[in-house]
Amino acid sequence: MKLEKGEISSSQLMFLIGGFIQGGLLTLSFAYPISKQDTWLAVIAALIIGLLIVLIYSSLASKFPGKNLVQINDLIYGPYLGKLVSVQYIWFFLTLISVYLWFIGDFVLTFIVPETPIVVIISMFTFICTWAVRQGIEVIARMSVVFIFITSLIVLLTFALLFKDMEFTHFLPILEVPLGDFIQSTHIIMHVSFGELVVFLMVIPAINNPKQTKKSILLGMLIGGIALLIGTIRNIAVLGPLSSIVTSPSLEAVRLINIGEVITRLEVLVAMAQTLLMFIITSVVFYATVLSIAQLLKLRSYVPLTLPIGIIAIALALISFESSMQLRHSSMYITPVFTLWFYVIIPILSLIVAKLRKLPR
Repeated sequence: MKLEKGEISSSQLMFLIGGFIQGGLLTLSFAYPISKQDTWLAVIAALIIGLLIVLIYSSLASKFPGKNLVQINDLIYGPYLGKLVSVQYIWFFLTLISVYLWFIGDFVLTFIVPETPIVVIISMFTFICTWAVRQGIEVIARMSVVFIFITSLIVLLTFALLFKDMEFTHFLPILEVPLGDFIQSTHIIMHVSFGELVVFLMVIPAINNPKQTKKSILLGMLIGGIALLIGTIRNIAVLGPLSSIVTSPSLEAVRLINIGEVITRLEVLVAMAQTLLMFIITSVVFYATVLSIAQLLKLRSYVPLTLPIGIIAIALALISFESSMQLRHSSMYITPVFTLWFYVIIPILSLIVAKLRKLPR
């Protein structure tokens, strides 16, 4: 039974994936302290590895056209083991929502409205995402097209305005960081920006032209990856060693723009862009969560689940982290290792089992 009645085009899927990846620009602050001036190389390495991983997702989607992740798990592993695997993914998606809610709450609290309680910020943001999810993936995809143009324009505009302040000697020496640190930084970027694309296995069945799925995914990754690379190069070239110290390199870099004492304080554009991108990310993961639960429980609609899941996500976000430092430590040293099971190991196992069982028959 198909729970999602709406359809999205291949271009909308491309922009949706591009915005999803580009939203990781602010969270790259977790990688700067480790790889320092080589972070731009870590972004390229993560993009290459991410492309290989996403090929696994597209292979699963092409093997089982019209089927979402929960249905694919049932077909590959059987009705019982498949549901166990799906429950793990539901928990994974729910924890992702809580992480993003805390991140956007802490970001807004720190840089925009420091006197507002974080629970108010998180609740208001969740309400907006809940409204979008209730409208369906078609509405989210349409908004993503507009948002990706706005955010990409902001990245290019700030890069151009900061070009005169860039010192490309800040990239030297190249590959000075130890190999272990470079691998860890690449893993963090891959986890934050590319590995979580596994949620799109719940979105791909809604595309109206399945033959264009692989092309749309790869183009979306390139759009998002290039935006990440441009933003990373901008931050390192402008801030130099400070990029590994400041809380938000993107905001601190753009804050230096000063054109004739008239064009200043453009960090508000970065804050706006990051909020729009976080909306895309959270809404897509939220949608994947409620759709997975509805599919697992064989419900007729996922809409009644949006409000209770939103409340659970708010509660989980508030109890999971006590401070931004705790979130930072978890995102740098714990979460990337834990999530390998979901975005690398299980998809590879699924392909192997499907091949051995000669699925689909």
